[in-house]
Amino acid sequence: MLGLLVLLGLLTTSLTGCLRIHAALAVSQDDVVSGDVVVSALPRDREDKGPTLTIPPELADKVTMEPYSADGYVGQKLTLNNVGFTEFAVLVESISTAEQYRIAFHRSGSLVSLAGSIDLTRVPADRADVQLKVAFPGTVTRTTGDNTDGTVTWEPKPGAVTEFNATTQYANSSGVSWIQWVAMVGGGAVLVALLVVVLALSAHRRTLRAERLAAARR
Repeated sequence: MLGLLVLLGLLTTSLTGCLRIHAALAVSQDDVVSGDVVVSALPRDREDKGPTLTIPPELADKVTMEPYSADGYVGQKLTLNNVGFTEFAVLVESISTAEQYRIAFHRSGSLVSLAGSIDLTRVPADRADVQLKVAFPGTVTRTTGDNTDGTVTWEPKPGAVTEFNATTQYANSSGVSWIQWVAMVGGGAVLVALLVVVLALSAHRRTLRAERLAAARR
């Protein structure tokens, strides 16, 4: 997702022809992203092979690239395999320093948030075919996209700025969650209550035994 938006920011400043960017990505619970990203454009001439992209050497084992050609568009298809959140930043720095986009993933306990935007105000209405899809492993609690069973879709429109926001609640996370903490505290309270009852019963039995002994001595 991050690399895709970086590429989009680059292309909107460098291409005058129609561009197509499609992405289908999945985020896993261990904060890695996998999926496909197509970055292409209508060629200006027969020699035009579409956008030229460079994959950082340190990501060569996680991001592969192959030529793309469909519906008259030519370019590149990127395949991402278990790319970590922080590794997206490396991809960003290696491709472009354009300021028409902002995007970031943030993890806090069992919550993962995605925030960003893309500026297509300088792209004519008939010169962009952009679609972003991100599948999250947990429950999406808030988003500016269209959420269908945990898969959020955005379709940025030319001539406008599109905001990207999504927050998801992971089913499992490292450490103790708030719900687990409440459960443990609640369980502790139950144990304390049981201990109080046991002590009260023991005291009551001792009192009855003492009263019986006193009555027998009379």
